[in-house]
Amino acid sequence: MTNLVYLIPAMYNPGGMERILTEKINYLVNNYKYNIFLITTDQGDSKFFFKLSDKVTVLNWDIGFDQSYGLPLITKFREIRKKLKNYKCRLNQFLQDENIDICISTGGKELEFLHKLKVTCKFIFECHFSKDYRRQFLMSRNPSLKSSLIGWFRNQQMKSQTKRLDKVVVLTNNDLHDWKKSHTNIQRIPNFCSFTSEQLPIYKRKRAIAVGKLDAQKGFDMLIDSWAINKRQLKEWTLDIFGQGEWRDFLAQKIIDYKLEKNIYLRGVTNDIRTELQNSSMFLFSSRYEGFGLAVVEAMTVGLPVISFDCPQGPSEMVNSDNGFLVPLGNIEEFSNRIVELSRNSEIRENLGLQSIVKSTQYSKEYIMEDWNKLFLNVIKA
Repeated sequence: MTNLVYLIPAMYNPGGMERILTEKINYLVNNYKYNIFLITTDQGDSKFFFKLSDKVTVLNWDIGFDQSYGLPLITKFREIRKKLKNYKCRLNQFLQDENIDICISTGGKELEFLHKLKVTCKFIFECHFSKDYRRQFLMSRNPSLKSSLIGWFRNQQMKSQTKRLDKVVVLTNNDLHDWKKSHTNIQRIPNFCSFTSEQLPIYKRKRAIAVGKLDAQKGFDMLIDSWAINKRQLKEWTLDIFGQGEWRDFLAQKIIDYKLEKNIYLRGVTNDIRTELQNSSMFLFSSRYEGFGLAVVEAMTVGLPVISFDCPQGPSEMVNSDNGFLVPLGNIEEFSNRIVELSRNSEIRENLGLQSIVKSTQYSKEYIMEDWNKLFLNVIKA
């Protein structure tokens, strides 16, 4: 039996990466009979948000990298170095003791040393974000030359750390092209939708929906701004935003400032996003950047038309005039006009939504998971 170990900082977030990883691991142990371990470094006492199969061996090592980030710079550097040394020793011993065949990183601190380990197992970096993620993350929070330079430097670090791994798996064709400029070990396997849907939305319902973490990346500030531009034309509509995050109070105040309390609602986290999507008639995606855009695939699977900013990376591979509108990044006026355009005609919403279903079939779980199985077999043989 093939032994796999997945590495991730924590699994308590209700995010797309955590959901996909849970679904992927459950599928592998139930359909391909892999023996799988999952190691977290910063889970603490929190519960996993999504249900992981009992067949998976979970190890919460509680190394606590996240506890070091608020420390003064020199102290933080020393603490992280110490924790990295501990993590490296423990993981190296674990890989040998458990005869691990493949070790899969989701981009945690282990990337700093995986390429240096002297063990027989293979190493894969499962990249859930774009190659330029580290710069994008800093710039979305503090756009400045300093942020850009630090982000560029951290991206260079990631490139050097991943060149000698056995595989780097990316989510989009855009990223595949970008990574191939510096790497020879790249393969694209997109995410899949974790559910199917036999029930169509009620396209006459005047409800739009958005899903994602309430932070700078997801751009809900721009979404609220765009709604406000044409709020008179949208007075009979509601927008429900599902997610949690550090921007909740900021977004709530923006809704109040625009006097949109009866139109836009921050709904928090839901355990049944499929039903919420089915109870809507259009999906709005306002991210400043993305690794993939799993929420778009989920909306398409249900049969929703999509309005999305053309952010890097992902949406342009899923959304076009067949199933919605792709708007230049940051153009909130055009985004607003597209919302109004869709709001006026339920037949257009239905026609675009039905095309979304057609396009979503390429992201089926069975198809994507067979690609992962083939990848694992090929990596072991190499």
